[in-house]
Amino acid sequence: MDEALVRQQAEILVCEQFAKKGMFYVPVSSSNRHVHLCRADVDSLFGKGYELTKLRDLRQPNQFAANEQVTFKTKKGSVTLRVVGPIRPETQVELSASECVKLGVPVCVRMSGDTKNSPGGELSTGKGSVELKQGVIVAARHLHLTTDQGKLYGLKSGDSVRLFVEGQRGMVFENVIVRCGEAHALECHIDIEEANACQLPPNAICKIEKMRQERYLSPVAPIENAKRVYGNIVPNSEAPIFAMSGAINQKTQRGAMPEPAKKKMLTESDIIAASKAGQVFIELDKNTLLTPLARDRALQLGIELKDKR
Repeated sequence: MDEALVRQQAEILVCEQFAKKGMFYVPVSSSNRHVHLCRADVDSLFGKGYELTKLRDLRQPNQFAANEQVTFKTKKGSVTLRVVGPIRPETQVELSASECVKLGVPVCVRMSGDTKNSPGGELSTGKGSVELKQGVIVAARHLHLTTDQGKLYGLKSGDSVRLFVEGQRGMVFENVIVRCGEAHALECHIDIEEANACQLPPNAICKIEKMRQERYLSPVAPIENAKRVYGNIVPNSEAPIFAMSGAINQKTQRGAMPEPAKKKMLTESDIIAASKAGQVFIELDKNTLLTPLARDRALQLGIELKDKR
């Protein structure tokens, strides 16, 4: 049996056993730029009736990296894209945010398949070309689960989870959108830039935590030169980053992923306001996050911080 397939099956089995004990982990992979093609565009780019040829299978059921590649062009430049099969109802180009900036394409973060009002561009090969009016997106972070795995993890399509990555550049990814169904297999996808930012190791398995808030995705094409949105947070002292070998400090029930406690951020402006109001001390409970600037300002203004965390 294929070694990679054996590893994948073992990872899924281990993660499911942990989930039964209320400990929620998922295999995590990174995704590089690629393109999904519809039947009409395959015909235009490779010839009438052309069939994609398989390079290697991907983890998601029936999906594969194809031998075929195409060039995506804009007025500012071009990149080569691997075709991912099978053929889809609609063509979709998936780029990283920095590639969008380089090519002069507005960054449009979407779930796969949601391409309405997204940017376009030109696809070409040596045999033909296609002008896309829309379909260029930056793929939103997402988590695949089968229907049964969704029940086991206490998750359903459209839910949002946090993804905790350990290591020297460990970080927390928010707004990871859940997709459940029999067309899916247990695996979390982040893009190549996100993976590089946290130095995601090969065959990574990371902890997830359900989020309260709704996901954030652009409902329409983004405005050019719009301000950046920063979504990552630093976990507090009672929400450590986990790995398969890490200690578990919260007991949960099967199918009942824990809801995180709502946190309050205490900022420098809060300290200044408290000083003006005549306060001489502030109590910090376990749900209070204190910024470094707030701590420095409290010391400067003579406000005592009583830490009861």
